[in-house]
Amino acid sequence: MIAAIVYNSQTGSCKRYADELSRQLHIPAYALGSAPTRADGELIFVSWIMAGSIMGWKKAKKAGSIAAVVAVGMAPASEKTAESIRAKCAIPSQKPVFVLQGGFNINKLPAPMKLIMKWKTKDIARQLEAKKEKTALNAEETALLKMARTGVGEPADWNAAPVVDWVLNQYKSEGALRQKD
Repeated sequence: MIAAIVYNSQTGSCKRYADELSRQLHIPAYALGSAPTRADGELIFVSWIMAGSIMGWKKAKKAGSIAAVVAVGMAPASEKTAESIRAKCAIPSQKPVFVLQGGFNINKLPAPMKLIMKWKTKDIARQLEAKKEKTALNAEETALLKMARTGVGEPADWNAAPVVDWVLNQYKSEGALRQKD
């Protein structure tokens, strides 16, 4: 049974996805560290990607049994990214890892991360501009290019459907979604 959604948000994208999942699935969402202890169900953990890792993973594992991980980053979703996160964080193979494109706001980052991302976004923009010269960018790549050029931006689409569909398919036979308190 999914008892709650627990999120770790740096610039607001993870909170936005957690709130959307909460709304669609009728499951409460809590910030990591403020979730009540629940021994009667599993958690969906929503957090941001940094250097190929899901931030707050170790703390989230202590909060309860994780049913699924939702990794939010600037880049378009890819299975390669999901598998890289799974390997780096040692997420068990039976636990799905969803990668969703989120927004970006460099001004909301702490100073050390801001410096890293100023360099990284220049590199991202350079790579996408080179690709753009050869072929058209898709909507997600276009959104990423805007974020990289300007330091702020929204994803191509705030789409939580892959996670919602998985939860509904996984738990429909059990009727095992805990309703919001």
